[in-house]
Order: sequence, then C-alpha cells, then structure tokens
Amino acid sequence: MRYRDHIALTLPSFLLRLVLAITFLWAGAGKIIGTTTVDGDNAARLANLGVVFIQDTPEEPEAATPDEPLNPLPETEHLETQIPEAQAPETGDDAGSVDPLDASEQPVSDPPLDPNAGDAPSNPVEIRSVAFVNSPAVGSDYPEAVKIKRLYGIALLLDKSVSPDLTAESQPVTPTMPSWFGAGSMPVYAAWATAITELAAGLFLLFGFLTRISSLSLCVVMLVAMWTTQIGPASLQSSDAILGFIPNVADLWDPSSYSSLLWQLALAVMSLSVAFLGAGPLSLDRMFFRPSRRDPYVSGESKPNAPKPPKPPKPVKAKHQDSQKDRSEFDRAPPLSPPPPQSNPTP
Repeated sequence: MRYRDHIALTLPSFLLRLVLAITFLWAGAGKIIGTTTVDGDNAARLANLGVVFIQDTPEEPEAATPDEPLNPLPETEHLETQIPEAQAPETGDDAGSVDPLDASEQPVSDPPLDPNAGDAPSNPVEIRSVAFVNSPAVGSDYPEAVKIKRLYGIALLLDKSVSPDLTAESQPVTPTMPSWFGAGSMPVYAAWATAITELAAGLFLLFGFLTRISSLSLCVVMLVAMWTTQIGPASLQSSDAILGFIPNVADLWDPSSYSSLLWQLALAVMSLSVAFLGAGPLSLDRMFFRPSRRDPYVSGESKPNAPKPPKPPKPVKAKHQDSQKDRSEFDRAPPLSPPPPQSNPTP
C-alpha cells in the first residue's frame, strides 16, 4: 500500500474522533457540574418531577473570642447605691399590717381537665387527626429563582415536549414527544442518561475503544436534540416552517440564526461518519480486535496473493472474410467462395 493510502485510512478517523471527544466531554461535564437558575412555572415543573434544588449554604458568623464577653457589664464604680423612694421600706404602725383581700377578688380556679371528674364540662371537644396531602407545585410557589444542575434543563425540555404550555390565546399546542415519555420521572432519567452517554462515549472515542457503538449513541443523542429543539417545533407547532421542517427566522442569511441547528447537524454527521469508518489504526480497538492481514481495508488489495485469471483467446477470423472486406468498388474479380466444409469420412 502506498504511503498516502495509509494516511488516508488513518488520519480522517483519528481527527473526527478527537473533535467529537473534546466536544462531548466538555458538554457532558458541563451538564453535571454546571448550574443554572429557574423560577416560576419552570421550577414548579421540575419540582413535580422530583428534582431537588441546590440550596445556598448561609455563611456562618464569626465566633467571638473567649476573652471578650458578648454583653459586658457596666462598671460598678459609677452605679448609685441609692434605693428608690417607691421601694423604700415603710416604718411605723402600718409596716406590718396587710389588708385582707375581698372575697369578690379571690382567684377563680380552672375546671379540672379530667373528663371523669364531677365538675367536667357537659360537651367535651373531640380531636381528630388531620392528614396533609402533597399538592402539586405551582408557579407562585417559586417567585424567586432557584439553582439546579444544567442537565435538568434537558428534563424540563422533554417535559415541555410532552405537555407544552398553552399559546397566548390559551390554545393547546401539539406535543412533539409521545405521552409515555413524560410518565413519572422519565424526563429526569433521560436527562441523566444523556449526560452520562456524552461523557462515556466521548471518553471512549478519545482512546478509540468501542468506537462504532459510541459514535452511534452520540448520533442518536444529537438526532433527538435536533428534533426536540429545532425540527419538531418547526414541523408540528409552526405554520411558516421552510420546506415544512426548517425553522423560519427573521434573517435567513444570518449565520447565527441557524448556528445551533448546523452545529447539531455537523456533530450527528461526524458521529455517523466515524461509525462507518471505524476507529482506525491509532485506537484501542485495533489493539484488542486486530483484523486479519487479508482484510482489504488493511492491506489495500482487493484479493492479495490471488492468481490472475487467464486471458481469453482472441477469435480467429477467416481469411475469406478479410479478403471480402478489403475489396473495393472497382474490383471486378469474382468474389471468393467460402471453402467447402470438410466431410468426415465414415468408418
């Protein structure tokens, strides 16, 4: 095989794997580590899906030093030791005499709490247990923004795809995903599966391990992303889509208008290309699953060491046909008759 053929079979697959690995490792880690904020109806949707919000830990106050008291007492030198006149003890004949209390001012004792007592109230109060039912969250429960992981944005997108919000005229909107996809906590599970797939497949593509399976899984992830964010809303929820499935924007010739759609399409096509090309020589797949030397993709030959088929013999032309072809229109000689067939003698 020529040297340029080796480069053509090695370099394209390696470069595609490298670009996909960097992109999806960054995207998957950002979904798990990064955070964002939601409020109102979006926060209520996530709360009903069972998402736990990130609580900001308050800062602890600085501890006071033990040498200094928190509330120091005033100095005793400046205090007056004079007793107020209102509290001064009385002297004289009235000092030891105390007027008795009137009978009308005697305190009234409370009725006994024991229902078996004689003076128990005639209509006792019956106390019943109260059961609290968890009602679904609403947007008014979250007037302020709450912090969540970025991957829960995928769960919110999938939940809105199953049960979208109403229009400004309170008209229903066509969902872009089947109803079973939003059952229970399915959007949350799908969001975690997406982030883990991007991380694992990106790592496998970096080293070229299980390349075809990893690239196909990433292609499926990007196709679902294209449908839920671009193609699905344009084809099912919009009436002015271009060709029936391309979102219609204000400026068609602005590259930033279709940057997300083109980026998703490029990643999906690159992943599909790696699935067809394979890992290439610079990979763990070639180390663990070494192909045969007779593989035409490795050797560059269609059938190595195969004998060449013999050439078919050329047909022999009769002499009288060549002579008839060379006759001109001015040749008056009688045409040559074909030779008589040879008769086989009978035994």
